[in-house]
Amino acid sequence: MAQDPAALAAASSDLTPRRDEGNIRTALDAVVANGGNIIAWLVFIAMGISVFEVGMRYLLNDPTSWVHETVVFLIAIIFAIGGPVALARDKHIRVRILYDTVGDDTRRWLDLLNTILTLLFTVAMSYAAYVMFTRSAFNPLGEFQLERSGTSWNPPFPSLTKLAILVALAIMTAQAVWHALQAMQRTLPLPVVVILVVALIGGGVFGAEALLSSSGFGLRALGIQTATYVLIGSIFLLLIPGLPLAFVTGIVALFFTFGWFGTNALTVVTANVYGFVTKFPLVAVPMFVFMASLLDRSGIALDLFNAMRLFAGRIPGGVAVQTLVVAFFLATMSGIIGGEIVLLGMLALPQMLRLGYDRRIAIGVVCAGGSLGTMVPPSIVLIIYGLMANESIADLFLAAVTPAVILMLCYMTYVLIRCGLNPSLGPPLPKEEQMSLGEKLRASRSVVLPLLIAVMVLGSIYGGIASVTEAAAMGVFGTILAIIIRGEFTPKLLQQAVGQTLNTCGMIVWIGVGAATLVGVYNLMGGTRFVSAAILGLDTHPIVIIMVMMGILLVLGLFMDWIGIALLTLPIFVPIVTELGYDPIWFGVLFAVNMQVSFLSPPFGPAAFYLKSVAPPHITLGNIFGSLIPFICIQICVLALILFFPGISTWIL
Repeated sequence: MAQDPAALAAASSDLTPRRDEGNIRTALDAVVANGGNIIAWLVFIAMGISVFEVGMRYLLNDPTSWVHETVVFLIAIIFAIGGPVALARDKHIRVRILYDTVGDDTRRWLDLLNTILTLLFTVAMSYAAYVMFTRSAFNPLGEFQLERSGTSWNPPFPSLTKLAILVALAIMTAQAVWHALQAMQRTLPLPVVVILVVALIGGGVFGAEALLSSSGFGLRALGIQTATYVLIGSIFLLLIPGLPLAFVTGIVALFFTFGWFGTNALTVVTANVYGFVTKFPLVAVPMFVFMASLLDRSGIALDLFNAMRLFAGRIPGGVAVQTLVVAFFLATMSGIIGGEIVLLGMLALPQMLRLGYDRRIAIGVVCAGGSLGTMVPPSIVLIIYGLMANESIADLFLAAVTPAVILMLCYMTYVLIRCGLNPSLGPPLPKEEQMSLGEKLRASRSVVLPLLIAVMVLGSIYGGIASVTEAAAMGVFGTILAIIIRGEFTPKLLQQAVGQTLNTCGMIVWIGVGAATLVGVYNLMGGTRFVSAAILGLDTHPIVIIMVMMGILLVLGLFMDWIGIALLTLPIFVPIVTELGYDPIWFGVLFAVNMQVSFLSPPFGPAAFYLKSVAPPHITLGNIFGSLIPFICIQICVLALILFFPGISTWIL
């Protein structure tokens, strides 16, 4: 059962499911990726000064006036530069339903289409970012004067952040140009490539002039109802060829911005981008990703899994129960799902298969257990919900604990019943592998460090010592101390962890940027009022309206990433929930359970792709998705339980 932590690190070096984009990589991508290795260290610096602020406030009673703004600025740079780095390393998520079913020739044409669409997105966004930066860098008299924050410290961070966004988009434009040229070379004869490039340049110049002098495409004439259908249809249409989700929502947002309002509405696009990447609660996301990246590369998870063998014993299905306990424990330390599934896929899946476990139970336990991170505090899903709904993240964490425990117990009950009725589905550990009392006591010491990390994070939140964002930084600090104590710390480990953090944040945040832009434009079009009126106008019981919302989320979860779903739906759903008289905290727990379903649901189901990256070759994606069906049913049952009995989540508040 021994596993090399280095092997675990290598296997779990990516917290995002791989979505190769035709393998069109260039020398520029290599430069951007290497530059990202340097920029990635900003997350470590941000963590350090956040911990410094907590120490100054509580140990010396001398809070700083500069840490808050500095941390937001550093993380905003991480978010901005994460976009081109994710593009360089091919980490942007996209739906591959069509892409994976066609031949190589068709894929090359799809690559060409995707790169051209990406280029359109980056060029338009670059122009919008240029307008945003110049307005913040020059005063109304045309004099160079960087926009400042207006606080007592008053740094020029607003202008510098907008400059970072402009630089990131300019780099992505250069990458898209290079990708498009290479896609053309792979698909078209050289003379056709030359003609097409000239035509694109000429058409782009004349098109830009015409666009900038126009007042839009006249989409306003469609009316908000028809425009809503066109908007939704456009999103799904662009998903079909495999365009990255971040660019899908961004392109649709730009199309409706120009088409409905004209170029004067560019400030809407840029304001939403800047506002999104500078939200202070969002700082917690890279901190928790950083902590998960560190845990991936240490032996903490391995020792924890071995220590939890005391749950196995002679019980049929015991190792599966052990795996679920470890999954819950890991979730309390990081809130990141991808790393947990990869780790469990490396640790628990081989163990269960070796013991003769039914493949479907073993796979289901790893994916379902690893997905508990959507609910177990400090869940990134709950942090994003709290940010979008303007609700207390600490209260969301409290409300999610009981449902998360119930869900884990339901998984355990299912496994124990199946294996109890048929022990061959989950044989117990052989007697020679069971732990004696002395071994259990010695192994229990491996639980101490993970327990201290969890207490440091959650204890600092509920003890009023730190905000969720600061608690995340404290968790990273505690994890680094634990790795040092274990003698596993190396500069290479830290470099790999910050690099992985940049990759993941680039993927997550740029999906958020596109979705936030789309939501902002749709709100200005009157879309939120239209959808709210349509839903509230239903002549039915309010709980049926909530059920309709859950159904919409379940359907979207089949095709989209959870953060895109959150940013597209929550600005519309949460006000309706409040108007109906329901508790937004309760709805947040429902949303988290729903997103856990989306992590397992085919065809997108990220959990399946995470596990496939480390599973034995004979286990196919079809095997994995088929194994998840009973666990999806359990999740839906728990979702219904919380829906009809809200007190399950709110009793603790």
